[in-house]
Amino acid sequence: MASVRLWDLFREERDRGLNIFAGGREVVDHLSLGDAEQEAVHTVVDLMVRLVRRVAPPLADDIEFQRPAYIKWAGVAKGIFPEQKPVTFPSEPGSIGVAPIIPQAIKYNATPSATYPCYTDYTTNTWNISLTAGTTAYLLGSAAAFYKASPTTNAHSFMVIAQNGIIEVGTSPSIDQFKLTTEVASKYGIYAPHALVDQPIVENKSIYQYPTLGMIPVYHDLGVKLAAMPIRSGTADIRLFGLVFYEHDFLSDLTHVT
Repeated sequence: MASVRLWDLFREERDRGLNIFAGGREVVDHLSLGDAEQEAVHTVVDLMVRLVRRVAPPLADDIEFQRPAYIKWAGVAKGIFPEQKPVTFPSEPGSIGVAPIIPQAIKYNATPSATYPCYTDYTTNTWNISLTAGTTAYLLGSAAAFYKASPTTNAHSFMVIAQNGIIEVGTSPSIDQFKLTTEVASKYGIYAPHALVDQPIVENKSIYQYPTLGMIPVYHDLGVKLAAMPIRSGTADIRLFGLVFYEHDFLSDLTHVT
């Protein structure tokens, strides 16, 4: 295992215009992937790109552009989980699985706590989030607590939200400001969508894309808050595009959080 600076690990990607939100964690543990492990990540990305392209080609292009970075993030997952395990798809006992981010990977326990720190305003098992105009909503975290991916033994998880991977579906955009902080970096101010965010990214489809500060890693041992300011009240459908890496027990079977 080697510790590596994020800027060095993703130097090539950054030179191509891909940003990484470090959130105060400048150095991570990383293990290189073997050919079979790389193929596991490629397979998941291929599935995402192929199927998303049928619905929203610009989103498929974004995921494809970030493919090389996701190979490296898989190596970070191998390095930061307490036990060294191979990356496989589908996951197997004693391995690290790969999947698109799904609601159950975000709110992995219905009652967030210190043991299960999946604090979020998302409704359990859905992409729905209840908004009140002028009141902060939390895609990740809460007013009082930071969000962490699963810290459970043999069920650790690690999410990486894609750059510009916050997608609203079905209504005109509900958010006009975001703020992203971590337990070790709370200095950042807000950032805002561009003036044309209310224009759908696919003709005749209500699919809207918000910017991010780059790819956003969500660790099991570093809390994060992704806060948003709604401009309307009601229920919004806001989806997080990206990958989740997880020890097999985290998603070893079909999961419905209760």
